[in-house]
Amino acid sequence: MLKKATCFATLFLMAACSSGTVSKDSNKDQTSDAAIAEQPSAKTDGVEDYEVNDTTLSGDERNDLFVNRVGAKELINNLRQGGYVVYTRHASTTKDWGDQVSPELDLADCSTQRRLSADGKAEAKQIGEGVKAANIPVGDVISSDYCRAYNTADLAFGKYTKNSNLNFLPCVDCTPADYKEYAARVSPLLSAKPESGKNTFLVGHDDPFQGVTMAVEPPDGIYPAPMGVSYVIKPMGGGNFQLIAKVLPAQWNVLAQF
Repeated sequence: MLKKATCFATLFLMAACSSGTVSKDSNKDQTSDAAIAEQPSAKTDGVEDYEVNDTTLSGDERNDLFVNRVGAKELINNLRQGGYVVYTRHASTTKDWGDQVSPELDLADCSTQRRLSADGKAEAKQIGEGVKAANIPVGDVISSDYCRAYNTADLAFGKYTKNSNLNFLPCVDCTPADYKEYAARVSPLLSAKPESGKNTFLVGHDDPFQGVTMAVEPPDGIYPAPMGVSYVIKPMGGGNFQLIAKVLPAQWNVLAQF
């Protein structure tokens, strides 16, 4: 059962509702300012009070029902101090298909891959503009080798380094062994503490994130949706981490109002 939690602060709700639309994206993006204000947060002293105990929930449902551990003001204050990892799924693409299993896939050739759409490029810029406006210190920006991921990173932050541990495995219907491999590859990145006073931004894909979150959200992990969504993570070292908050592209600008 999903534990009941309070909503974000009234001030945040007012700011979200008065905020203008940043880009001409789909309806989900046009209403995302209000969505972050409506997203529940478990405002407790102990993170153990965050619970989604129903093990029958799918990865999609866990993403939809995710409860932020902190309210908006505390979240932005924490990010301004640094010490967090932000995992962002690449921004929207022209179409959704499993290019990781395509025999024509060439990571050095963007024409063989899914590529960012015009909306996706706008989302990536929106993320970067919101992070900058919110005075969130950006440290390392690490991307997968896929064009849509490092293009998102470049448009958002103007810099990136590639790390193949954020790449897809060659599977669409991945097996438990595949997801375990994802966890082994990605957990060191989520648990590594950033440079003092900075935050690390990772730009990757859906399946690797679902795999690495299976340990903290068993059994199916969290499937990060929509494209462009970010999860704020507290790294604890040694492969350990805590999921703190979920932020959509337009919501970074809302956080900047605090």
